[in-house]
Amino acid sequence: MTRAHRNADADAAEALETITHAVADPGLAYSARQRLYEAATRHQLPAIARLFLVASPRTMDAQQLARSLAPERPLKPTGRSLTLGERKALARTHDREQILLLLRDPHPAVIAILLDNPHVTESDIVRIAAARPAVPASLTTLAAHPRWSVRHAVKRALVFNPSTPLADAIRIATTLRPQELRELAADPSLPAPLRTHAAEVHTSALRRPQA
Repeated sequence: MTRAHRNADADAAEALETITHAVADPGLAYSARQRLYEAATRHQLPAIARLFLVASPRTMDAQQLARSLAPERPLKPTGRSLTLGERKALARTHDREQILLLLRDPHPAVIAILLDNPHVTESDIVRIAAARPAVPASLTTLAAHPRWSVRHAVKRALVFNPSTPLADAIRIATTLRPQELRELAADPSLPAPLRTHAAEVHTSALRRPQA
């Protein structure tokens, strides 16, 4: 982790990116996750231990979440309501106007299809990552996407979005640049545990290696 941040080591940064994605894999057995967490804690590595956490405080209240996940919603305020199935079908479109409208759709099932649409651009994905408020599951889906989650602009938008689940934000923050870690640590709109994590990773990056 220190090599990736302090020396701008491309290989170390790639390895760190791979590790943060691996620990986010829902297929990682709970028992393995627990053993890794305990090992990091035992070696007094709290920033590493946090990577294995999966629980996150709620970032959207229940009523707002229910509205966002409603089965029908219009693409435009004055348009007719579309079913979830219709919106999922439209998410495969090549039409730019419809894509731009669908970027506002909060439903994770729609977002998942958009992420795989070859006609969306990085700037489109950044808009999804920065949307506030946002359904946490939609941001988690983006944070795990193999193509888009490694794009720096996307990572930055996700980690600075208070709607991003804490466990995802912590893993993403671990891969950011020292200047961004400083910004995260100082941002009062973000959860205290995320700010603490950013500060610890930044401090670790500045620490000189032992001889």
